[in-house]
Amino acid sequence: MADDMTYGALAVASRRRVLEALREAGAAQDATALAQATGLHPNTVRFHLKVLIEAGYVGQASVSRGGPGRPQAVYACVAPAAQAGGYALLAEVLAGQLDDTDGAALAQRAGRRWLHPTTGPGAGTAAATGGGATATLDEAAVRATALFTELGFDPVRTAQDGAARIELHACPFLDVARRHPDVVCGVHLGLLRGTVDGLAPQAFDAELHPFVRPGVCAAEIRRREP
Repeated sequence: MADDMTYGALAVASRRRVLEALREAGAAQDATALAQATGLHPNTVRFHLKVLIEAGYVGQASVSRGGPGRPQAVYACVAPAAQAGGYALLAEVLAGQLDDTDGAALAQRAGRRWLHPTTGPGAGTAAATGGGATATLDEAAVRATALFTELGFDPVRTAQDGAARIELHACPFLDVARRHPDVVCGVHLGLLRGTVDGLAPQAFDAELHPFVRPGVCAAEIRRREP
């Protein structure tokens, strides 16, 4: 998946409206409901959904109509909104965990909690968006790249045998990460693991390697051995 597809998915204002409508709905929606919510033609909505799915922002599932006919396609947002930037987001992620003091483990839990504030890490996501055991390593990498793109990390997929490697070239928390890598990088690792577990629980191993080069960190995702 080319990185410019991930960035380009958010370059069209009407496509961003479709994504925002899914987030505001809080539950899976069909194309007709999204057309009503956005004022767009249903065919336009379907086109935008296809792009958002390919870029890793949206998942698709089929549900029974409760009668004869083909199952209905429904869509759900699978990437969190970056509503606050830089230090404000970091403060928000950590604020709910201030009573604990277990360092890196605390930070990972905070990252996962921010991804899934209501249902808990990964709960129901794979079932709702057609992921699960059949999810591929490339799908996990697309989902993680979409997450890091929206959070402002300037992610770039690079070649890696047996793994998906994503280099992060623009950490929004770089100054704090240099002083407190266990906490800041722990939050990012929690976000990464929560994202791939949401696609397929227990199917992938994900690691984050801080500062593999000056100012660059690397995320690696591998399929877990049975």
